[in-house]
Amino acid sequence: MKIEVSKNILAGALAALGKLVSRMSPVEEYKSVLIVLENGILHFHTCGPEETMEFTLNCEAEESFRQIVHFDALQKAVRSGKGKEVSLEVESGILLVNGVPLSPEQVEWPEVNVPSPLNPVDLPEGFVEMLSKAAPIVNRNEVRRTLQGIHLSQDGITVTNGKELLNIPCALNTEGLNLPFPLALLSAKPSGDGYLSVWKDRDLTMFRIAYPKWTWTARALPGLYPNWKQVLPPKEHIRHTVEFLQERGDQLEIFLKNVPENPPHNQVDLSMSDPETMYIQAGDMRTWITASFSGSWEDFTLPMNKHLLLRLLSLEHTKIEACNGYYPVLATGGTGQYVAMPLYRKNQPQKENPIQPNHKEEPGMVEVNENKVVSAPMPTAAQNNNPEPETIQPMDDLTATVESFRLKLKAALDESSNLSRKVKEVQLAQKQKERDFVLAKRAIERIRMVSGF
Repeated sequence: MKIEVSKNILAGALAALGKLVSRMSPVEEYKSVLIVLENGILHFHTCGPEETMEFTLNCEAEESFRQIVHFDALQKAVRSGKGKEVSLEVESGILLVNGVPLSPEQVEWPEVNVPSPLNPVDLPEGFVEMLSKAAPIVNRNEVRRTLQGIHLSQDGITVTNGKELLNIPCALNTEGLNLPFPLALLSAKPSGDGYLSVWKDRDLTMFRIAYPKWTWTARALPGLYPNWKQVLPPKEHIRHTVEFLQERGDQLEIFLKNVPENPPHNQVDLSMSDPETMYIQAGDMRTWITASFSGSWEDFTLPMNKHLLLRLLSLEHTKIEACNGYYPVLATGGTGQYVAMPLYRKNQPQKENPIQPNHKEEPGMVEVNENKVVSAPMPTAAQNNNPEPETIQPMDDLTATVESFRLKLKAALDESSNLSRKVKEVQLAQKQKERDFVLAKRAIERIRMVSGF
């Protein structure tokens, strides 16, 4: 009996199943894959110390078999096929994949005690996409094991790494569940209706997330999740609010990605240039975007870490609320609500004549402070009555020359970047004119066809 399945589908499934495979583990089960054929359905299982992953594939077969083989050997055999289909068959107890024999592993596959019935609850639509947006905030090396995963509750999905926190409200009928980091589930990208089941196995909390082709079963992380609601800044203490359009947030995100690293804080200052413009200063680079303010911003500057600000913008937040003192910043308008700590500066200096934006240009244009080049002064002989003139040290002369050359080179690089930006602006303007011309020409042709001229 030979079974043929799609190579692309099986190769993609193995990529996700392989996230649980530990190739350096001394336990053979953690390096293997269980393949089961029964009732016309092909099952692929991988497992780790505390979780298992299953992928199912429908096939036209009346027979059944159960084989445990080395995962890397199976993946290599699947990739070696030249056609669009992968053939699987069993001869004399040996699994053949594309004609390549795979030696069976003599191991006892771990079984999960699943009660019956499970009483699953529906997962909200787009649940895996929500997990993928929350996952980058998780610190998998966190000392507190509870924070190494994702918390599910009636308040939605919550993650934190101690510096930032994200809560995505969604309808979850669960009292509180700490998922381990769902790497395999995120790699699988399942679609369709999902279901969540939770049960107790002695003193352990187990759960299962099931989709039409994928099933993830794991042990929940122990411990109580911190009361994240206490981190939210009190509404009565919020003194400064700024809002901007999503397009302006995209412009600011592009600007920040071009800002060089400035450890240890990577500080970016947000302030009000005028009632309709937010001024952003990051080291020697600056920009501005159109925004609306509420509260007292005249003498207030909000210092933020560049990477936290980028995270805020990647979640498509368009509203930032800040307090005075040590309170965190709250961002809303995008995916859930995002909380992060600003940088603290004692005795915040007031803004010193920020450069006003030129409203003739597009908002969000980047400006770089130009460094004026000053020629290094040449050493001169001191006037004294000593007949022997003061000699110039060669090392001092070389140092002055190198410093002068460095300043000139930096100025040239800054000017080159400025010219490159202006060239891009001209190209964009030219393309827009060409589009307008083509659209006008098409409109004229349509008018001529309708009028009969």
